[in-house]
Amino acid sequence: MFEKVLIANRGEIALRVLRACRELGVRTAVVYSTADADSVAVRLADQAVLIGPAASRRSYLNPAAIVEAARLVGAQAVHPGYGFLSEDADFAEICADNGLTFIGPPPQVMSALADKSSARALMRRAGLPLPPGSVAPVPTAERAAEVAAEVGYPVIVKAAAGGG
Repeated sequence: MFEKVLIANRGEIALRVLRACRELGVRTAVVYSTADADSVAVRLADQAVLIGPAASRRSYLNPAAIVEAARLVGAQAVHPGYGFLSEDADFAEICADNGLTFIGPPPQVMSALADKSSARALMRRAGLPLPPGSVAPVPTAERAAEVAAEVGYPVIVKAAAGGG
């Protein structure tokens, strides 16, 4: 068990992680941007570290600031919550390179699951049940219509790499 966890998120997400840590007897530190200085999470955590301005890309999405905050408070682990850096394999590796435990999936798992096509192929190889559809990316609208006709309507079209 860790003595202290740095929570690299804000709002309700940070509060949930804070509560879980308290129930486990683990001390907490949260990072915050200037916009979140008066947040409940900042008030409830054992420690809080300002990591940047309101813009997420310069605070909650800044791995160097988060790692430095973890060092500053003596945290052994970083909990990213969800969103922000929670699915960033590079951030998980940065944590490991700096002697911090990333509370979440290993970087290799995040990389394997980041692309929906490779994730679907991995699930098929593992023998997991899959809804009907294409394992490989569908290259054209014509092929998409063929796959839809094979599996039946309604269909769901999902971007392989996400992001809309």
